[in-house]
Amino acid sequence: MINKWVTNLILLIVLIGAGIFAYQSSKQEPEVEKGIEVTNYKLSDFDEIELNFPSKAKVHFKIVDGHWRVLSPVKGRANEMYIYQLLSLLAAKSPEKLKTDDLKKYGLDEPKLKAVFLNDEKMLKQEFIFGTYNPISENQYIKYNNDVFIVNGLFSETASYVPIEFIDKRPIAPYELIQGFNLSRLEQWQKNQLKLVEKNGKWSTKGIDVKTTQEDIVEWLSVSWDGLQALSLESYKMDSRLGYKSFDVIVNDNKKITFYKIQESPQLHLYRKDEGLLYRFPGDLGFTMLNPHVEVKEKK
Repeated sequence: MINKWVTNLILLIVLIGAGIFAYQSSKQEPEVEKGIEVTNYKLSDFDEIELNFPSKAKVHFKIVDGHWRVLSPVKGRANEMYIYQLLSLLAAKSPEKLKTDDLKKYGLDEPKLKAVFLNDEKMLKQEFIFGTYNPISENQYIKYNNDVFIVNGLFSETASYVPIEFIDKRPIAPYELIQGFNLSRLEQWQKNQLKLVEKNGKWSTKGIDVKTTQEDIVEWLSVSWDGLQALSLESYKMDSRLGYKSFDVIVNDNKKITFYKIQESPQLHLYRKDEGLLYRFPGDLGFTMLNPHVEVKEKK
């Protein structure tokens, strides 16, 4: 009995000690990433990026009117998360800096990618050459100026995306604040000439024999248009002779964005006219997007 009591006491002491150690460890400052800085530049120093591949078309990004855009080989609003993944190369750290005496050793004699960061106004142009991967760490060799560095392979992986993937899948940009809808040209709302209008934070309906509440519109927006992202998108040329139905989304500064309904089932396909892009959505979500919580009044 005494031996069992002593054993339990020892186990208790061990558990208390482990708990104290874990608590103290959690209070320690997180370890700062160590290594050699590849550049001294900030991400904000550049407003243009070119990705050059040996056997693919160049991908070109540039800040236009304060926002990143893809300029070629496709055109559209850029997914800025991917842009900052590319820009983060400027802040990367390498475990070592190597000499460039033997470029072939690092696969830099036949580069897989050349990334160029530019800012014409500041007369900046910085070029990075990507070589092979380190077989142990799976990081990648790059040449910058006259040195070779080892960086995370994520940069090259992101740069290698299919160009259309760099375009933002949100049909309405984050800086385009929705202030209204004109759904009157859609089949289900032609008779009622339905429009939704936001003024001073309050939503109301305009049309014939329709009514709704602020709460219903806010709920509809929260499950449909707020933060909406398409399943996929593509550059598209619409044949206007086919008479597709359309509707407008009104955003800040009373800007009208027109969408054409190309297909409704099994997926909803919407063509944004000013961008030349076709956005695809699941069928059930698509139905909700085009049918707000509006009550049609019955005529007496």
